[in-house]
Parts: sequence; structure tokens; C-alpha cells
Amino acid sequence: MGDTYIQIFEEKVYPEIFATAAEYTIDLFEQQKDKITEMWKKVLQQYMEQLILIQKDRKVPPVTEIDLSFLYSSLQEEHPKYRIDSYGEGGRVFGDSFLIGFLPADWMTVGLEQLTRNLSERAVEESLRRYIRPAMIETLRLRAVRSLLYYFSMRFKYFIEDMIDFRLIAQIEKAPHFFIQIGEYMDWQKTIYAIRPAVDIFNCEQTADLRFRNFPAVLYKEKYFRELDLSHSVFKDSTFEDSSIEDCIMNDCVFDGCTFENVKVETTRMIGCIFSDCVFRQTSIIESIFYEEESNIKNLQYFEPAEFHECNFDGVALKGCVLTGCPVINCDAPKLNINADTKIEYSGFAKLVQETADEGAQDGIL
Repeated sequence: MGDTYIQIFEEKVYPEIFATAAEYTIDLFEQQKDKITEMWKKVLQQYMEQLILIQKDRKVPPVTEIDLSFLYSSLQEEHPKYRIDSYGEGGRVFGDSFLIGFLPADWMTVGLEQLTRNLSERAVEESLRRYIRPAMIETLRLRAVRSLLYYFSMRFKYFIEDMIDFRLIAQIEKAPHFFIQIGEYMDWQKTIYAIRPAVDIFNCEQTADLRFRNFPAVLYKEKYFRELDLSHSVFKDSTFEDSSIEDCIMNDCVFDGCTFENVKVETTRMIGCIFSDCVFRQTSIIESIFYEEESNIKNLQYFEPAEFHECNFDGVALKGCVLTGCPVINCDAPKLNINADTKIEYSGFAKLVQETADEGAQDGIL
């Protein structure tokens, strides 16, 4: 707890009031998500069509990054907004934007007026009005905006592809490393989409960034994945055989048509992963996380639970894993062992285990 009245107010009063405002803002966003997605898609389509036209006139270089940046100055306007900027080699650090656009963001401020009012009222109630002045209230309001921006940046990574016309992306002249990012104008940015050159995980520089990569049809035989960050990468028709994956970060990866044969996955984060048409055979998954239990309104972390679609689990052991809320759709589990320490509440695994047990009971009767 802080020593001054201001610190006490920041640490005790502000979090409670912010949580209420954030919950209201996020609920409203959920209600309007489809409308917001469609609106952003339309604006981004127009923006990219314009970008393609000016590139054809040879007026701009290949694009390295497109930034979607919230403008704090728009908080003083009727409609808050994000600014769209395109940059060439070196990004925003080494060059100026050569095409500017704007995206509406009215949902960002719906709870701010109430937050400001509640902070002022609590300052009076706590007899702290002489210490918590309007400038302090404004500082806390901007802090609330920054926290919400970070939350929404994590949300948009899950449906930015619904806002992008990939036919237009293909027509844009891009640098070898191309990113779409979201964040604050001329400040932090979070990558939510990327196109990057192919790389060999086990034959590259140690400093190579392995996130947002594509690994198509690779055989990983007797390989040891350890302490690697492969977040947002796509593994298509790849095979993991006689290998181990330990202490890795693989959040939001896509595994499409992959096979895991005699593999041990241990203490690895696979939150938000999508497993589609995958085969798990003689594989152990130990103390790995597929759902972020600590996500909540106070720390504003956001991850989708991992999903399993049309997968087969044959001789698979899940030990001490977190699979809470994970969808399991059209999957088969002829031999799946889930120990008591694995959390499967509200997930498709709970139903899958029950169905397997019922089938075994029927077989015994027959």
C-alpha cells in the first residue's frame, strides 16, 4: 500500500472504479463486435485500394508495416478514432507515413465519463478532494484508456483476418517482413498479422524471431524444442516424431493436418492454438496451458481458449494441464487418459471422456 494519499487512491480506489468502467466498455464492444468488424473491414479495404493505386504510380516504396494507432487527441473530439499509417523500410522509426486513414473507435470512450465522475465522487467521499485534483483525475482517465487499448489490441488479433481482404494484401508491394500492428500513435505497437520469410527452426541464428512464421510440411524427427517462442506461427501438414517440446511459448499457433507421434509436450503455453485435423499418437502432454486462467478484467489480459477440431487422440496422456473451456469438435479418443490434476471444466474434453466411458460400458455389456 502506498504511503501518500495519492498513492492510496491510485492503489485502492482507482482499480475498483476502473474495473466497473472496463467491464461496461467491453460488454458494449461485445454487443457491437460484428458491426465494428464490418465497419473496419470497409475502411481498410478502401485504404488498401488507395495504397495499391499510389504504388502503381511508383510514388511509394514497398510497405514494411501498416499501423493502426489510437489518437489520444481524438478523446477531445466527438468521435475517437485510430489512425492508419503505412511505412516503408525501417518502419515508423526511420520514415514518414505515406498514406493516412482513420478508423472509428467510439466504443473506447463509452465508460470514461462515468469513470471520471466516479473518481471525483470517491475523492470527496474519502475526504481527499484537496489531494486528488482534476489533473490527477485526468491522469487516471488516460491510464484507463491505455489499459483498454492494450486489451483491445489483444482482442483484435483474433479477428483482424475477418477485416482483411487478402486479395488486396496480395496486390500490395510488400517488404520481405510485413506487419500489421495496433497500438498507440508513435508509441507501443502490437503485431496482429504478419507475412515473414521462411526459416528453419533448427538451422537459423539464435536471435531469429520465430513468431508469425509458416512451417509447411516439415518433418521434425528426434528434435528438441526448448524455450522457443513460436507464437502465432502456422504448422501445415507437419509431423512431430520422437521429439519433445519443453518450456516453449506457442500461443495462438495453428496446427493444420499435423501428426504428433511419440512426442512429449511439457510446461508449454499453447493458449489460443487451433488444432485442426491433427493426430496425436503415443503422446504425453504435461503441465501445459491451453487456457489463460488469469485473464480477467483487472489485468486485462485476453486469450481465446485452444480449440481442437476433427482430431484423433490415440494413446494420449494429459497430465496437470489447463484445458478449461477448450472446444473439442468432432474428435475421436480411442485411447485418451486424463489425470485428476488436468482441468477440463466447461471444455469438450469432459464430454469426450464421458462418451468414451459410455461406449466402453456398452461394449462390456455386449
